[in-house]
Amino acid sequence: MTYQEFIKCYPWVDLLLELFRGIMPTMVALFAIFINNSLSRKRDLMYRKKSLQMDYYLKILNWLHEIKDDVMKVSRNLDNSLNKREPNERVSRYNEFLGSISNMNEKIASWKDTYCAVIVSYDCDIKLDQFKQVMILCSDDLVQLGNRFIKQTDTAMATDEINEIVKKTNKAIDESIKLLLNEINRLY
Repeated sequence: MTYQEFIKCYPWVDLLLELFRGIMPTMVALFAIFINNSLSRKRDLMYRKKSLQMDYYLKILNWLHEIKDDVMKVSRNLDNSLNKREPNERVSRYNEFLGSISNMNEKIASWKDTYCAVIVSYDCDIKLDQFKQVMILCSDDLVQLGNRFIKQTDTAMATDEINEIVKKTNKAIDESIKLLLNEINRLY
């Protein structure tokens, strides 16, 4: 039996085939649109999540760089105060140093807990607790160094000790920055 004979016997099959040929492209297009819309929602949600995570990581990165700048400023203030020859000016500069170290510690304490919560929520480990301990040790060491050298006339060794403390602190900050940059690279 040929197709033409089959159609003469069963005309409704021809009607179904014609309907199928006319409706099927529309059905496939609607199905493709439905799948694309459902996938785009997931894609948009994932993009927004990554974008928010990247924003937080960049804020943390900027904060770490600000802390690094603060360490340099505090160490310069201490070095400048110890290099003054006049006792009154030396004490005045030393008090400025104590104020700047207090400001640095406030900045660290205020943002550390916030950023720690963010990092825990993203399951990112940049060792902020270790960073905080190093920063506390840096502050304590600089204050002790200042107290030890404030009344001495020869402060040449103080500059070397300040530089060693700053190097050790910068190394810890750089380690946290490196870990954070690795997390940023994993995002994209």
